[in-house]
Amino acid sequence: SQPTSDGLTYTVISQAPSADAAALGAAGTTDPDEISRRYEQLPAAFPPVAARTAREVTATAGSRYAKAVALQDWFRTSFRYSLDVPPGHGGDALVAFLASKEGYCEQFAGAYAAMARSLGIPARVAVGFTPGDPDPDDPTLYRIRGRHAHAWPEVWFPEVGWVPFEPTPGRGIPGAEPY
Repeated sequence: SQPTSDGLTYTVISQAPSADAAALGAAGTTDPDEISRRYEQLPAAFPPVAARTAREVTATAGSRYAKAVALQDWFRTSFRYSLDVPPGHGGDALVAFLASKEGYCEQFAGAYAAMARSLGIPARVAVGFTPGDPDPDDPTLYRIRGRHAHAWPEVWFPEVGWVPFEPTPGRGIPGAEPY
């Protein structure tokens, strides 16, 4: 009933996702039709350079998991995080991002998900927040603000479900590091 959220506080209890590299590597590749239909779609005008680059980056990776990690590692090691880049969506923006090799989380997440889809891997983009800043007086309490907003891709693994990945250099999804 208030016109803004200014001054409001609330409590959220969350649990960081947990995935095991061995389980992800052993996961099958037979996806339910509803997952394949929705999360492998790409526009008809999807840039060929993005699909070709995804194939090149993952050429030596065998499993879905190995491809997902190879794509993630390529972004993390070959690109630079920057907020000083032009915004945009669509094929031209994707090509520009791949050429400049710098951008922010939304661009990393979107490029990763689209390139994974071009490999036949179901992927989506999630948005939310990184863990925030711990309260100096209470180590169990974290302060989450707008600056903690983040976007990341998730990959579908049969028998496991949706698993977050982190292609954005210098950022991190809690719990993603072990896999």
